[in-house]
Amino acid sequence: MSSSVRHMFLGGNTSKGFYSFYRYILNQDDARRILCIKGGPGTGKSSLMKKVGEHFSYKGYDIEYHHCSSDNNSLDGVVVKGLNVALVDGTSPHIVDPITPGAVDEILNMGECWIEESFKDYRKQIIDISREVGKNFKRAYKFLGSAKLVHDDWSSLNGEALSFSKLNLLKEELKENLLKSPIGFLGTDRHLFATAFTPNGIVTFIDTLYKDYKNVYVFNGGPGTGKSDMLKYISEEALRRGFYVEIYHDPFIPERIEHVIIPDLSTALLTSNEINKKLIPGNQIYMEDYCNKSVLEKYRSEIDYNKNLFYELTDKALNLIANAKLLHDEMEKYYIQAMDFEKVNAKTQWVIKKIELYEKDYNK
Repeated sequence: MSSSVRHMFLGGNTSKGFYSFYRYILNQDDARRILCIKGGPGTGKSSLMKKVGEHFSYKGYDIEYHHCSSDNNSLDGVVVKGLNVALVDGTSPHIVDPITPGAVDEILNMGECWIEESFKDYRKQIIDISREVGKNFKRAYKFLGSAKLVHDDWSSLNGEALSFSKLNLLKEELKENLLKSPIGFLGTDRHLFATAFTPNGIVTFIDTLYKDYKNVYVFNGGPGTGKSDMLKYISEEALRRGFYVEIYHDPFIPERIEHVIIPDLSTALLTSNEINKKLIPGNQIYMEDYCNKSVLEKYRSEIDYNKNLFYELTDKALNLIANAKLLHDEMEKYYIQAMDFEKVNAKTQWVIKKIELYEKDYNK
């Protein structure tokens, strides 16, 4: 059986600190089961989720892999679509606890798989490294916060050139072309990240999210050129017409929108911006065409100054996030040597068999 695999982020390292959309991994009303996995670094949480995803992908189920923004090669969650089952990392910094214990959620404790005596000689090292990891993230968030101030100025200069009358005409044109249904019952939305600041730089999974869509619009432009405002307007109009809408937020300023996907319309509204710098195929819309070129030229030197300073500050933040990952890897070694991996493998098989019981219920 063939299945689709999508990749995204539930949380992100942003100018506001760590920002979480973990509650959107799976709607409580729809979920058959959500397993909140507890345990330290190196206790097998991500490996367990990868094995669950691979097992059910092989069986033909669509899978969502939710990556960790602090280590994009690790997972913070996995969703088995069709069975409405999710596993999510419930440890710091994203602290996830059961919302409706027993009915939907339950805790999976990987701490049951470690040998407690193994920690006694390394207690101080683990505490010291953990503190250093926290310091690196705090500093990274300070530099991202500083970059936000520069970004605000950059955005305001571009914003002075924006023609709101032209932008409003574009909004209405897109609405008429894409949203032909009348206003009716309110649709549902889901909020996630497609892009994140990670130890490996800025990573985006947008290519996995709109595969085979018929209508793809790409808004190209820097900050303050109306991209997020455009996407916000279209997403709200789609919701007013009863559609399910996936809203992917800006990894730098999480209140802003980076991408909007409307599956029922096979439509994706995407941005190529100053963060992801992604060349995306589709119907290209260049936001500078909706700006006064003479105003942009007037501020060119100031815009370039802001741009250079912005990337200097975000690069420093990325270096600190990368350093936090190196420290985390060092701490992880103490946990790995304390693990009973036979117990980890047994727990992984227990989870797979548990989900397969739900599979039987769905297939009755």
